Amino acid sequence: MIAHWDDVPRDSDLAQAAGAVAVSLRRIQLAPGEQVELPHRQTEDVLYVVAGSGDGLRAGDCVVYRVPHDTPTVRAEDDGLTALLFATPAEPPPFRSGQPEEPRTINVADAEPAYEGKAGRWVLLARQAGAQHAGVNYGRLEAGHDGAPPHCHSADEELFVFLEGQATFELWPSPLDVMEQQAEKEAIEVRAGHVVSRPPSTGVSHSLRAGDAGASFLVYGTRRANDVCYYPRSNKIYWRGLGLIARLEPLSYDDGEPED
Repeated sequence: MIAHWDDVPRDSDLAQAAGAVAVSLRRIQLAPGEQVELPHRQTEDVLYVVAGSGDGLRAGDCVVYRVPHDTPTVRAEDDGLTALLFATPAEPPPFRSGQPEEPRTINVADAEPAYEGKAGRWVLLARQAGAQHAGVNYGRLEAGHDGAPPHCHSADEELFVFLEGQATFELWPSPLDVMEQQAEKEAIEVRAGHVVSRPPSTGVSHSLRAGDAGASFLVYGTRRANDVCYYPRSNKIYWRGLGLIARLEPLSYDDGEPED
């Protein structure tokens, strides 16, 4: 469920190396003047520029290639270019006209934050550039602060890419594993370059706490209408498609059944 981009061959898929099920992540590193043709897929792709510049793009830019789109190319300028290319498995809906759409770009510094305060900054980045099938969100957590509450998804897959600093990634076992196997939380230390995948339907929740220097990261996630999200600390369940959040009581498998 974890990989570091320094340990993964240049042409390999970082998401798959980290154990992802159905999402893709490629790290693109271009020398000054070098050009690359991005993969032509019938998917909604999102490019995030980590460093450098090229074709009018600069560090912090998020480019959404909606479905369908032409084959994009990127040429690095004098300072080279490092970027991350995310892809969702979503196919184009059948009502699409089939005419290629122009890519849309937004810079993280210019995007409207969903939260900005003493804990850090949270930006729904790709959504503001028109993404429909998935999201790439930018997060900055100041030292010692927590990210989203512990949670897990039934249908959505998430991928964390750490850009700066250090953090502790916590894994929370399912209530059933706690009751029947006395399972306990696990903690994983991550730093810049680590990629952590959280596949759907594992029953294992995750949370994040920034280290002494804080942490900056990207979170890629699919947006399935039928997703159900569980929050173990508060015993809440969120049915996205219904717009409903409720609290449940965890029970063992045999609860209420006759002993024989």
